[in-house]
Amino acid sequence: MSDLGEDEKTGSYSIYFAEGEALAKQKQFQKAIESFTKALEFQPEDRPCLVERSKCHLQLGDTAAALADAEVSLKEDKAYHRGLYQKAETMYAMGDFEYALVFYHRGDKIRPDIKAFKLGIQKAQEAINNSIGSPAACKLDKTGDLSFFQQQDMIGKKRGKRRAKAAAATQQKAVGERKPVASDRAVKDVR
Repeated sequence: MSDLGEDEKTGSYSIYFAEGEALAKQKQFQKAIESFTKALEFQPEDRPCLVERSKCHLQLGDTAAALADAEVSLKEDKAYHRGLYQKAETMYAMGDFEYALVFYHRGDKIRPDIKAFKLGIQKAQEAINNSIGSPAACKLDKTGDLSFFQQQDMIGKKRGKRRAKAAAATQQKAVGERKPVASDRAVKDVR
């Protein structure tokens, strides 16, 4: 088998890349991944191809592979906006909303004209607020069945009375068993 010329490599890369894009549009993500992988054999670390393959991995739920491809796409150029967006989307899908927010902000700083970064910032902030909750969103009222709390209060009061009686009895017993001391006689004499 002869070595492929530079034109043949570029042509093969383009064919596999285009095939991968077409398969991804048809939602045949596994086949698209295979095509992108073949394209990457001709041009390793090609950023657009890595981002597209990352999208397919993410669609299949393989967040680890999606993150790996997104990170490789940022290896040479940390400001590659498509790589930043894909990494942010992957982090969001993994539930790392804070890191996703960081990468959405980085992308927005580099390319403020792309609305996807602004939407990403908004959805990441909402996800963070939903996961930790905000005190303003929690409004308590007295409607509903509060009988459970009333029962707990009654049980607590009964226990409190029992404990108070037991403590009083223990104290009385302790006073009754105590040996008389000189100060007790002085108190009796004064009365």
